[in-house]
Amino acid sequence: MYASLERTVAELGADGEGWRRLVAPVVEHFDAVVADILGPLVRPPRHPLATAAFGVRGVLPATVVARRLGPRAAPLFMGNAAHAIARLDQPMMSASGVLFAAAAHTRGWPVAEGGTASLTGAMASLLTELGGEVVCGHRVESVRDLPRARVALFDTSPTALAHILGDHATPRQRRLASRWRYGPAAFKVDFAVRGAVPWAADAARAAATLHLGGTAEEIADAEARVVAGEVVERPFTLVSQPHVADPGRAVDGVTPLWAYAHVPHGCTDDVAPFIEAQIERFAPGFSEVVLARHVTTPAAFEAADANLVGGDIAGGATTPRQLVARPRLAADPYATDVPGVWLCSASTPPGAGTHGMCGHGAARSALRVLTA
Repeated sequence: MYASLERTVAELGADGEGWRRLVAPVVEHFDAVVADILGPLVRPPRHPLATAAFGVRGVLPATVVARRLGPRAAPLFMGNAAHAIARLDQPMMSASGVLFAAAAHTRGWPVAEGGTASLTGAMASLLTELGGEVVCGHRVESVRDLPRARVALFDTSPTALAHILGDHATPRQRRLASRWRYGPAAFKVDFAVRGAVPWAADAARAAATLHLGGTAEEIADAEARVVAGEVVERPFTLVSQPHVADPGRAVDGVTPLWAYAHVPHGCTDDVAPFIEAQIERFAPGFSEVVLARHVTTPAAFEAADANLVGGDIAGGATTPRQLVARPRLAADPYATDVPGVWLCSASTPPGAGTHGMCGHGAARSALRVLTA
């Protein structure tokens, strides 16, 4: 998949026109679609025609859409859809596939120069310039651990919020927390590679992001088995080669490559060999150029960030119910029943991603109180 829709259509050959029919209407009105869908779904769309074009595609199971595409376009689409970390035969699972593809053909998929830590540093720097303060190493177990404030925004899961609120949590707040479901986990391996990865496909050498899963049917099967609690030997594996977009990441002939696979929630198996074998499958000789490996298990993800319960990096299972009611069905799902308290995590609309829209939506809601 290229930034250019036309080039992608041409490269897909006989499958190209099917790809165009799927994504072009969303690409043409991308800004309008994003304005409507990257927020609560329970609100009138500002761009009904453009959003309807997305909706008729996104409401379908990804497996249904894939069957309408050819053998080259189908796995390309399913790789995008698999970012949902869910069963791809459920309704609404095409949404991420269409949206990821449309984003690629309009804005591209960004790579943070210098690594993801540069994003954290930039945000913390801006907050400090505006008079804010970042406090680390202070665990919040109760509202008593917080300073007095007119508003408090919690970048936590609904269950953690209910725990912190304690007796302040309303019965409905506690019910929401008890009903919230977490999804599959991520198992990640960072590699230091000598030289270039020996990809069998030349185009893969120029890609900052790769989806390793095989056919559309393989991807759907692997994701379904993971959701069912099974560790699969050929897991869908997402690979990043950040040096392709940020050449400064390669130092003295050593290039970084990281990869993560979807595994069952709370998985304790060592999946690193399966991830490496999946890369080796598409890059014969890969293991011979690996200089070092660093593994992050689901338990390690949760230990580093308590929001990643059981290694779930999406803030909750991606099911049709938890897509629409995230964490509750409301025009303002960020506000809670507790005055002055908002939820701003990936457990709110529009869900996990690098878009920052969960915090944006919660901030706009809180500002209405602060400016009243």
